[in-house]
Amino acid sequence: MNIDLARFLSVAALMSQGLATAGCTINLDGLSDTNIGPETTTTSSTGGTTDDTTTTGTGGDTADTTETDPGTSVPTTTDAPTSTSGTTDATAGTTGEGFVCSDGTAIEDPAWVCDENPDCPDGSDEVTGCGLEAFTCSGDKKEIPSTWACDEVPDCIDESDEVTGCGLEAFTCTNGTEIPATWKCDMAEDCLDGSDEADC
Repeated sequence: MNIDLARFLSVAALMSQGLATAGCTINLDGLSDTNIGPETTTTSSTGGTTDDTTTTGTGGDTADTTETDPGTSVPTTTDAPTSTSGTTDATAGTTGEGFVCSDGTAIEDPAWVCDENPDCPDGSDEVTGCGLEAFTCSGDKKEIPSTWACDEVPDCIDESDEVTGCGLEAFTCTNGTEIPATWKCDMAEDCLDGSDEADC
């Protein structure tokens, strides 16, 4: 291959002046050299650091060198970290107002309402306090959800949710338990104390 030394030197001089930009084609009597984009040279070292050197031919020599130590972490933001532990407001999550039970007793902390732990003497913080329709037991005046009445499972201590709650006339045993009045004097003791069969 024959190279015209004069042309080669003139092209080299133009390139050293930064006139050879990306996309420029140089034709040397049938030989062409197309500079499609920046020439990139990457050198990697495994000795604990990584050196990336990039050289671009855009009007002079530009070298970007980045050294990264694999043992360190570079933060991606300059914002100060935030902590989510604890709260800054001592009353967070509360309304600041207490709850008044159906029997008039006040509860200091509204967080106690509907927490599946009755705090009112009548248990109303777990019934009416939760927006449920209530049934009030006859004996101790405790509240239970009205859906628990007449479900064949006594929920009131006096079992009134299975008698008066069902629209039945009640007979109250000596110990306070209610039974349907039709069970009185039927020759079967339904009261634990047998009072439904006394005086028959």
